[in-house]
Amino acid sequence: MPQKRRLAFLVAAVCVSVSAAAAPPVFRNNACPVKLDGVRLGTDLTPGNGSLRNSIAYEPATKLYHLWGFVADDANFPSVASTLPSALHATSRDGLHFSSDVQLRYDVGEARYPDFGALIDPPLDFLRAAFDADTGTWKLLNWSENDAQSPSRWGQYNYNTSVNDLGTVAGNASVVHQGPLNTPVAGNHVGVFGLVDGIIYLRVDTGGGGAGQFAYSDAIPPSTGAQLAEVDLYTGTPYCWFLAAGCGGSDPRTPAYVHNVGRTLRQTDGSLGTYYTFRNAATSARLDKQLWYVESHDDGVTWSSPAGVFANGSAITIDGQPLDSAPGTANFSSVDVVQATNVCRAYFSTQDGAGKYVMVSVSTGSACDTLFADSFDGCGN
Repeated sequence: MPQKRRLAFLVAAVCVSVSAAAAPPVFRNNACPVKLDGVRLGTDLTPGNGSLRNSIAYEPATKLYHLWGFVADDANFPSVASTLPSALHATSRDGLHFSSDVQLRYDVGEARYPDFGALIDPPLDFLRAAFDADTGTWKLLNWSENDAQSPSRWGQYNYNTSVNDLGTVAGNASVVHQGPLNTPVAGNHVGVFGLVDGIIYLRVDTGGGGAGQFAYSDAIPPSTGAQLAEVDLYTGTPYCWFLAAGCGGSDPRTPAYVHNVGRTLRQTDGSLGTYYTFRNAATSARLDKQLWYVESHDDGVTWSSPAGVFANGSAITIDGQPLDSAPGTANFSSVDVVQATNVCRAYFSTQDGAGKYVMVSVSTGSACDTLFADSFDGCGN
């Protein structure tokens, strides 16, 4: 759809109600652990679970899955261990077994963090990789949390999303830093879900706490326009946006917020899909063994009501073994979703029978029916 026409639809969508319930993709119950150089992402690789801070994408041109993330905990957060030069790039043929490649590095000629009032290189808290079809380049997007110090040590990056350009090839490790998003979006969102056809999806901290849609302008620094619309992520779920009037009172549902890490992407049938998880507003604890999902078949004008991806999340196994059975454990979070040629892979973190956090993947489609994927043959070694 032409850009101007699509933006006009999005503006109109502010007053359009959501459509019927979604029909989520059918994922298999046998989850497989995601491994980097033979070690499972999560507690096995990083005892503090720093390796769960990652993003995964599929590059059709090379038929490779790409992973960007951390392979060491940051014991003195925020330190250099949480900055871009400490992030690793890795690749995989099957989306499960990744081999480390190189550390990321800043290219020459890019923007520098002091240009935006930051005293230190701001930490990469919540990563999201996306291909920007408008520019034909890969972006590594990151949302930075609120700095505990006042004034903030990371200036305009504080409570804001920043953009790093990887160029036309996902495996490029020489990153051009573009800087944080300009206002009006800065300071009113808590995570970036995706960048699809010139629209950036940000989990907003105002309004209904859903996924805000903003027209993205690629530059140094990058910017957005005002919010065009907001995707409702709560209606019909057991949870209410904790800042909404009556939430937890006249609305008896559990006060919650949508976690900072989610994914909005274009799916092979042309629809848009948004995947996400919930956190308890009072404790920040994971809330259920579920990945939640909404979809749009009119390019983001209207969206379905939320639906759970799994009929019974407790039935999920990790390489054939059950999840941690202790009450309140093994709930799902850190979701990412990748659409490959004819298979969709969902990634999320949970706890195994020993109580260790582990990132796992479930898939759809016959393309995964190999020994080295989560098929009936098992997850491979």
